[in-house]
Amino acid sequence: MRIIRLPVQTLTRESFAPYGVVIDRRGTVEIDLGGGTPSMTGATAERRPFRFEFMARHQRTMQVFSPLVGSRAVIAVAPPNGRQAPDLDEIAAFLVDGRWPYAYHRGTWHTPPFPLDEWASYLVVDRQGTLEEDYELVDLRAVYGCSFEFDLP
Repeated sequence: MRIIRLPVQTLTRESFAPYGVVIDRRGTVEIDLGGGTPSMTGATAERRPFRFEFMARHQRTMQVFSPLVGSRAVIAVAPPNGRQAPDLDEIAAFLVDGRWPYAYHRGTWHTPPFPLDEWASYLVVDRQGTLEEDYELVDLRAVYGCSFEFDLP
């Protein structure tokens, strides 16, 4: 199996634009919930190896991740597309430094956060029922014969 190493980029408004919005300044950000009812949940991820073989997306809702207590993590994303899997050459990795919330566009492929410390906690805002009704998961090993690892700075 082929292993693809992803360089980890700084999360900025400009670099993250193809995947979503960095909420890094005062102002309003419209969250597209596809006409659904808003839902807020708390989530905690524990530290694990910095590699992945799966990505998910939600076609009917944006998701907002707001790091709590300065939670730092790495995320992998790919822009929305009309295919059943992300485009390999468009998968990117970003460092979430724990200061700014970020929101994925509808259909953005993504991994869960990979904490840099022992754990990372988030407040997640999305459409009620998203994980039950609007969740597509793809196995990148089965589709492309590869997995990914992060090149941490």
